[in-house]
Parts: sequence; structure tokens; C-alpha cells
Amino acid sequence: MKTKITLILAAVLSAGFLSAQVTLGTLKGQIVDADKVSIPSAKVFLEGQGVVNRQKADLEGKFTFEALKPGVYNVKAVSMGKDTTTINTVEIKPDAITNLEMITLQDNSIMKDPIVIEYHAPLIKKDISKIEISAADIANSPNIRNPKELFASMNSDIIINEGSDEMIIRGSRPGDVIYYVDGVKSNNLNGVPGVGIGSMMGYTGGIPAKYGDTTGGVVVLETKSYFDLYYAWKARQ
Repeated sequence: MKTKITLILAAVLSAGFLSAQVTLGTLKGQIVDADKVSIPSAKVFLEGQGVVNRQKADLEGKFTFEALKPGVYNVKAVSMGKDTTTINTVEIKPDAITNLEMITLQDNSIMKDPIVIEYHAPLIKKDISKIEISAADIANSPNIRNPKELFASMNSDIIINEGSDEMIIRGSRPGDVIYYVDGVKSNNLNGVPGVGIGSMMGYTGGIPAKYGDTTGGVVVLETKSYFDLYYAWKARQ
């Protein structure tokens, strides 16, 4: 009996852990010099959300930070006699890969030009069933007080059932939509204030298997952290 209870507890804890991991993001990039030549083995520092991650780029100057909590991070890189000279910021989104493309290192000198991070967004979005809402879009939305209305306003395939206040995606039945708040599966989005929303994303189709079996859709909401508020305040100084 004791062994059975232990196995049940382990299964519950494992399920909670996996649920909390589904909204983590990934950051990729490459370190180059002023001539766009890759710098091998450069040291890359990623600071944000209360932690500092360090990594050494590979022989092609490429690096990858995985399992990152969504939010704003500072990025800096150094190599022999070269560094970024300025701290760059990047926003990590839930369940997405953020590509910095290239981080250019300059010789250590105050006479050099500022460092520029080049990011080229894809011209065509490959996954048309995925919806991403940035912090800026949320702040400017007239539906900021209602997370469901805010998300539904981004796509004509989504409606709100007036009788039950349930979200219906592409004609699904009320109650078929799955919600995640800060990586934890929830029954609803009620109780989340609009000013506390950091980002939202979801799927209206082609739902990844990690979100479970559903014929409706998935909505993932990440709330703002102390560090997001701090970096936003610091940027205004």
C-alpha cells in the first residue's frame, strides 16, 4: 500500500512539472565581428528573470539558451579583446524560438560605434494556426480588462459564447479550449488582471502533442514578473 501511494505521488508531481515546462522559450544567435565573420568560443551572458545564464559559443560562433522563462533578458558577449560594449535586451516569448541572428563584437574602445543586433523576421509565417500577442499589443488593446475578449479579437475564428462566457475556436464545443497560466493548466482565465498580462499566445489548429488531447484550441498566458516591470522602468530612465 505504501509503495502504491508513493507511485501515485510521483506521477502527480511529474505531471505538474511537465505542465509547468510547456511554455518555456528558446534563444538562438551567432557572434560575429565587424566584418560579419563568426567568432568561435565567445562567452555569452544572458541575465533576466532573476538568473544569469553563461554559455560558450561553438566553433561557428553560434549559441542556444533553452528552457527560458518568458520575459525580458539582457544579452552580452565577450571574446579576446572584443565585447558588445553595450547591454542588449531581448524578449523571450512562451513556446517559441527567438532568433537574434547576429551579435556583433567590436574592439574594446570607447571610440567604436554602438553595437547593433540585427533581427530579420520571416516574411511568411509558417504556422498560420498560431497566434502571438506582444506586450505592446496587449497594453494598447481596448479589451485589456478581459483576457478572453482580447485573445478573440485577434482572429475571426474565435468567438465568445454569450451564455457561458466560454471561448469557441473554429466551431468547437464550449469547454474544449485548454488554458495555461504561467505554465499551469487552468480551467479559465478569469481573475487575471489585464495590467498583469505579459504575453499571450495560442493555437487555433495544429496543436502540439505536449498540450494534450483537445478538439478546441490552446491559450497560453504569461503574467508579468517583477523583473519585467523593473526593466520597463529602467528603459524609461
